[in-house]
Amino acid sequence: MAKETNEILGHGDEADGIEEYDNPLPDWWLGLFILCIVYGIGYTINYHFISHDSQEKRYLAQMAEAEIRWPTPEGPASFTITDELVAEGEGVFAQTCASCHNANLTGGIGPNLIDDTWIHGNAPEQVLATVTNGVSDKGMPAWGPVLGPKKVQAVTAFVLSKQGSAPATDPTHATTGEGQGGDAAASGEGSGDAAQLPDGPTIYATNCAACHGPEMKGLVGPNLTDAEWIHGGDIDSIKHTITNGVPEKGMVAWGPILGEAQIDIVARYVQSQGAGLQD
Repeated sequence: MAKETNEILGHGDEADGIEEYDNPLPDWWLGLFILCIVYGIGYTINYHFISHDSQEKRYLAQMAEAEIRWPTPEGPASFTITDELVAEGEGVFAQTCASCHNANLTGGIGPNLIDDTWIHGNAPEQVLATVTNGVSDKGMPAWGPVLGPKKVQAVTAFVLSKQGSAPATDPTHATTGEGQGGDAAASGEGSGDAAQLPDGPTIYATNCAACHGPEMKGLVGPNLTDAEWIHGGDIDSIKHTITNGVPEKGMVAWGPILGEAQIDIVARYVQSQGAGLQD
């Protein structure tokens, strides 16, 4: 039986000759509407009761994955110390840590790592958190974003493997972490004679070579002998970069460590050896 169309409701309301009709909806529209309802019911049953899927479950899975890749102090990723991991960590330490902690871990700018004095704790998760997040007030950068979790775990394993290997009575092992000769000597303050300050090559070799290479060709840090000066090659820009560091790239702020006099010396030395803009 054909559907009645163009049936006027007969409410008596009319505006400008327009009346209200009671036409049925098209069959294709009704079919699509019913299909959507059936699909929605099926999707809900599958989502919650069959697949056991939900936004909360996906969020928790993503957070668990992120915790492994980017560990935090509250919950660092666990790892097992193996000989292979220690061997890898030794190379990472030589490239990134030796300039501050000395090649044999006895301390320099950073503290001694082979005695029994551990400022931030010597448990594996504590050492891992220290390396990952750094110690900004002491000039240690956060190495997590720079090295990645695998290398952070490796260097942590290497440091832990050397823990307690130095005799406590050995006077050659600095434990204060205030740098060689203390803050005054490091900054050149209180010496009374600028001639007593180290020269540019000595300052560079002691503090910069581990990251930029003994010939300034770049290792962890960039090449300093080419014409690519990321933060400026004039003397003021170089001094500013050394003084404040580049924390997001793992470069320490050397201002509190070296002092203004030594920074001026090493900045001019770096500029003279490289291809930076000259005064």
